[in-house]
Amino acid sequence: RIQILFEAMGTMSAPTPEQCGFGTYNVTEVGHTFITVRDGCRLAARIYIPDTLHRGAFTSPLFASFNDNTSLKEVVGDKPILGDREDGKDGARGRDTFPTIMEYLPYYKDGHTATRDYARHNWFCSHGFVCVRLEIRGTGASEGRYYGEYLPREQQDCEDVIRYIQGQPWSNGKIGMYGKSWGGFDSLQMALHQRTVSRSTRDLLTTAVSVCSTDDRYNDDIHYQNGVVIGSEMLPWAAQMFLWNARPPPPNYFTSYKEWTAAWRDRLEVSSQSWLAGWLEHQHQDDAYWKHGSIKYDYDKVDIPFLVIGGLEDGYKSSKYRMFRKLNDTCKIMIGTWGHQWPDDSNLGPQFYFLELCRAWFTAHLNDNPRAPGYTNSWPRLQLFIRDSFTVQDLKNGDAPGRFVKINRPKTEEERHLLNEPATLHPLSSGDDFGVFYFYEKKLQRIPAEEEEGRILLKAHALQGYSPGAYMSLGRNTDFSYDQSPALSVSETWMSEVLEKELYVVGDSTLFLGLSSSTWDRVYIQVKVCDVFPDNSATLISRCIYHLGNDNAYTALSRPPPSQRHPRDRLYPLKMSLSAHRLLPGHRLAISIAPSGFPYMWPSCSRDKVYVLPHHTYYIYETMSPQYVHHNGVRHPPPKPLLQIPSEVISESRSEIRETTENGIYKTELYNDDGEYYLPSTGIRIHEITSYTYETDEDVTYGSFTVKSSMKMGFDKFSHPDYHRDSRPEDDEKRQYTVQLDTFQVMSGSYETYDLKEEIMITLNGDEFWSKEWESKVPRHEL
Repeated sequence: RIQILFEAMGTMSAPTPEQCGFGTYNVTEVGHTFITVRDGCRLAARIYIPDTLHRGAFTSPLFASFNDNTSLKEVVGDKPILGDREDGKDGARGRDTFPTIMEYLPYYKDGHTATRDYARHNWFCSHGFVCVRLEIRGTGASEGRYYGEYLPREQQDCEDVIRYIQGQPWSNGKIGMYGKSWGGFDSLQMALHQRTVSRSTRDLLTTAVSVCSTDDRYNDDIHYQNGVVIGSEMLPWAAQMFLWNARPPPPNYFTSYKEWTAAWRDRLEVSSQSWLAGWLEHQHQDDAYWKHGSIKYDYDKVDIPFLVIGGLEDGYKSSKYRMFRKLNDTCKIMIGTWGHQWPDDSNLGPQFYFLELCRAWFTAHLNDNPRAPGYTNSWPRLQLFIRDSFTVQDLKNGDAPGRFVKINRPKTEEERHLLNEPATLHPLSSGDDFGVFYFYEKKLQRIPAEEEEGRILLKAHALQGYSPGAYMSLGRNTDFSYDQSPALSVSETWMSEVLEKELYVVGDSTLFLGLSSSTWDRVYIQVKVCDVFPDNSATLISRCIYHLGNDNAYTALSRPPPSQRHPRDRLYPLKMSLSAHRLLPGHRLAISIAPSGFPYMWPSCSRDKVYVLPHHTYYIYETMSPQYVHHNGVRHPPPKPLLQIPSEVISESRSEIRETTENGIYKTELYNDDGEYYLPSTGIRIHEITSYTYETDEDVTYGSFTVKSSMKMGFDKFSHPDYHRDSRPEDDEKRQYTVQLDTFQVMSGSYETYDLKEEIMITLNGDEFWSKEWESKVPRHEL
């Protein structure tokens, strides 16, 4: 085996393992090995093993490489590689076997995730856990083909790898999964999957830490919400994976240039098509396509302990609050102010010592002490960060104002009935658990109006979709939802009086919206709840987009209808996204209602008219008293620095926003340059740039979204011991390859179809390697 020792630890700029909070175990890092699953496909893995044979300071080999036919058994042998520790820390004295933490991703372990993998898995391993970073089939260095998100084969492969790990001499048989986003999804889905393949609970997976994930792949992911395409997320995510899925497997694990390019070309020919058309073909929530992998339909089968973590700037925040209510009592939930990021590495603070929290969780649930799981029973069921009135600039400047509050018991469905069913008696009164606002003459008031107000026609305007922010915010300039006052000014907006005292909007909320229309076939609604500052700027608190063709409307309005009422009047219970907000005295609460919201809400392309019935509309929300907040605050220690992998930053990242209006066309352009960097350990250089352009007219009669993505990857070397020259001796001498990936996608359409144009072009060392174009029209059958 080849071992490249980490020599940068002594540099002034890099934190030492001690400063990073490393444990007492040294780490043996198996940089690459294959694990064979039931159909013979080999999945690539990097494995970190606690090692006490080497004494002294942290001496982890950096990406130790092995032949592609070398098994892990040949590396570590049949005997445990661990001896008795002299200090006995971490319960390690006399310990021969260890629990395993597994992360399962399609994101290229040798490149895109190398930095984070190195920092986190080495840390866990130093505390006595074997860590396995597994690549999904058809991605990275894994064999096979890869056709989409969370397919049944993905869970089946994971099952096989877990059973393989359990059979290793260093394993104590207990496996915990860990991951953010895709890795978090996989852990939830594996908890459900194991109940379908084993009668024994926890036969495969013992526990998991799931970060930035969801229980509902249709309604709380990046594809749809309440029957409406999330335009600003579905196409960008499809474009991201379109580009990433075209990456070549790392050449280091092939014996020749010919073998490498043949394997890459096979992937491109068979499984490189964008996923966008497939998602658009599945437009219904009850489609089995979306139900697969959505644990919301089988909460009772997810019976292992979960630590579930999310952020208020992440689109998956509402699912965390729902899991707080629905998952078993051994599960703990934490929702901070972060975006789609790790809680200890987010630029949207406050951060906290996330790795230590995970270590405590895994120690409690994966060791061999039967009483240890009881340790986490004392943790609060939910820790929720409640933000004080803030602006985007507050988030950019550092920690958001606010505090963590613990909530030990979710409300029962009976206690929540006012959020789910329209009230038959009025007025409802605000209290310590719920608050209510009624609509009258563009004001939000605590009591309903006695006299009926006429219906209000909703008119579309391009600015109603102004600055929606990214669904999965990474804290870039292009990710924030900026001042919402331009959107409020062109929407039908109701506003409270200036608040004399603080107002907590914390938890779920529902807008019972009275509407009237001649048809509901293709009418969309966007609702925003905002915090309006004394200077009239507005911060988004929560929102909802909704296809009014949903069949869960109430045809009998909650209040006695007038004698002359349109026969198609309805009352819609619109579930808003999670709120965790404290409005300060001097501020106002605003609720806007609009029939458009492009690009977040894809245009309906319908000219049907819809009217708001204010007399039948009210907003009810969960709240809490200032006294409760004061007595249930929670503090967390700040994070320690993360271990840094040796790398070279060639160019810094940057992002830009450009908005123009010309000849009645509203155009927004977003530009994200992720910067260029080089990893000496794998000889890989990466530079990725993406630009987004979306445009519509003032009345939002159409929408067009274009994404251009490019990635340049450089490969310095073939390090495989069996590498030999073939038909490209000049390249063999240089052992350097430059790959350029370019993708282009346009999504537009009409009332009848979604229209797609997609193209991919790839060059290798400046020569065209592969290209293809697709065009498709997907019928809009919707609901």
